[in-house]
Parts: sequence; C-alpha cells; structure tokens
Amino acid sequence: MRRWIFNILHDDEDNAERIALDLRVTVKTGNVYSPARYLALGISRDRLIDVVNSMLRLSAAPSAEQRFNPGSGLGMRSYLMTAGSGRREMEIAALQDMLTLAGSAYRVNGDHTGLERRVESTVQQAAAQALATARSQQSGSASQHLETAWQCVYGRNPDPSKAYSEAIKAVESASQALIEPNNSRATLGTMLKVIGNSPQRFTTAIPAAASSGKTDIDLVVDMMRRLWQGQTSRHGSQTPTQMETQQQAEMAVHVAAALVQWFAAGLVRRTP
Repeated sequence: MRRWIFNILHDDEDNAERIALDLRVTVKTGNVYSPARYLALGISRDRLIDVVNSMLRLSAAPSAEQRFNPGSGLGMRSYLMTAGSGRREMEIAALQDMLTLAGSAYRVNGDHTGLERRVESTVQQAAAQALATARSQQSGSASQHLETAWQCVYGRNPDPSKAYSEAIKAVESASQALIEPNNSRATLGTMLKVIGNSPQRFTTAIPAAASSGKTDIDLVVDMMRRLWQGQTSRHGSQTPTQMETQQQAEMAVHVAAALVQWFAAGLVRRTP
C-alpha cells in the first residue's frame, strides 16, 4: 500500500500536500519537505487506510454542489488521479486487486469515492438489489436511507447509531404506502399498531403454515418490532444513553435491506 501511494504521489507534491491538509497531519520529513514521501513512507501504518481513502475521495468527480460552488470542496489538481482519467481507473483496479489478495477488511466502494468495509459478495449483491428495487415512487426515500445506512455501517468511518437510524427510516419509507398511506407521520411504532389491530389484512408471498398458529404477516412484524425496539439511542432519559454497537448496526442494516426489498417488490401485500 505504501508503494501504491508513492507511485501516484511521488511527483505530485501539490496534491500530496492537499491530502495531508485533509487528514490534518503534520508532515515530518527532516531537511527536505516532501508531503508525498511522508504520506507514503513516514505516516503510521494505522493511517495508511486514511491516506488511500482521502486520495479516492479528493480525486472523485465533483458533486453538483462543488460544480456550482468550486470553493466548497477540495479536489485533485493534476491529471494523476483526476476523475475520468484512464490513470485513475487503472490505479483503482490495482488497489482493489491488492486489497482482495491481502484479505483486507476494506474494499473500494462502488462509486470509487472511498473505502468501505468488505462484505461477502452475495450479501453485497442482495443489498444492491434492494436498493435498485426501492428506487420507486411508492417506496419514497427508502433507497436513499438504505444507501446512507450501508455507508455508515461499512464505510471507512463507521457511525453505528446513524446507520441504525437510517435503517429504520428506510423501512418506514418502503412500508408506509402499504400500511399507513394516509399518515404522513407514520413510524415503525404506529405501523406495528395498525398491523396488530388487523393482521388478517396483510399477507406475504410465502404464507404461514396453517398448523403453525401464526398469521402470514407475523414474520414481517417480528422483524419490524426487533428493529424498532432494538434502537437504544432513540430517546434520552435520566440514565446515560446507550448508543448502538457496530454489530447491532450491521444486523439492523441487513434486516432493513430484507424488509425494504419485500415491501418494494410487492412481496408483502394487503388482502382484498
């Protein structure tokens, strides 16, 4: 990874300096001031991932806000890693290959704008499918919330509490049109009450066995309730607020992905 960084930045001190500023690191290279050399060879091992993440983010295509207001964000100023260049894509492919071969916990994200925690490929594909299915008017902002939740739980700087909160919002967005279409303030809590009052009005693609004593919607309700009740940071109290852990957030995001997929794809339905 040090060689990958140095190969790109060794003759690009201006951009190396911008990365150092972005990471708030002090360049220490002795008598010769060389941010590129420090980022590649001098910085601690623990911060190498941060350097790579910054290189990817700053060399990505500017957002709409940055295009409208050029002073609103940093960016690479040379051809070496600028978005759209063949050099950038070649270097990213080499980085991805290196991370995979080394069994790293990180991979380059789908937009090539940073690093994210590595997830088993079939799980990643299932989440991507849920996102694609949720991009419909009926599902509201479910896809945006689910995408944010995924980034917050598997990105370079995880935020478990935000990931959990966004996972809940994703399910609320995907299910509101089916469960409480006339309540603009619907939450998982209010929707669980609606289902609880009339469970026979809802069914799923795989009906419950007649001998089980359960209704078709029970599985969905159990998952929604687990997600809703498991959020420990939702309300303050006289005792210290317990923030969600990384493991809790990961489980919440995957539960949400399944629920969003089911609602968005019409696998959960109202009975006539």
